[in-house]
Amino acid sequence: MIRKFAAALAAISLSLLPASSASASTISEIPTDYPHVHFVPGSDINLLSSSSIIPVRIQNDYLEDVVVHMHAIATNGRLVIPAAIEVKIPGSTTVTAKLPVTATGVGKVDLVVWLESFSGNSLNEKTIIHINVNADAETTMIVGFTVVVSVLGTLGLMRTLRKRRENRETA
Repeated sequence: MIRKFAAALAAISLSLLPASSASASTISEIPTDYPHVHFVPGSDINLLSSSSIIPVRIQNDYLEDVVVHMHAIATNGRLVIPAAIEVKIPGSTTVTAKLPVTATGVGKVDLVVWLESFSGNSLNEKTIIHINVNADAETTMIVGFTVVVSVLGTLGLMRTLRKRRENRETA
């Protein structure tokens, strides 16, 4: 009876112990050279208008064409993203997806983007895009340019009229 108990205890302890270290390391290592669909890192984006399109580069390492849904969410309320967009990526290429956004404020925003298949499975890890939003900059630049052109035009007109008066007085 003691032998049966010892054998059962040994069997339980062997089943609970992990496998050898050689087989454990091969299971936990993930290959890095397998094909996948992923974002291509880029620089920070300066958004100067109240509504625009954010370019997001996506690379397809597969040989086949892939159609994915790109989702995005802003970390604060300064950017509004209407919905996920569908992106078709030909095999072994990189495309620039155009994500429409609307700015509602001014400041820094982190845009979190990720890709999903049609069935809702996530294809990659979430990526963060840093955006500097200045929604009123475009309007401010247009107004400033208009003011400068108006002032220069007025000064030019005044100069021309003064020269005409001087020419009449001397003649």
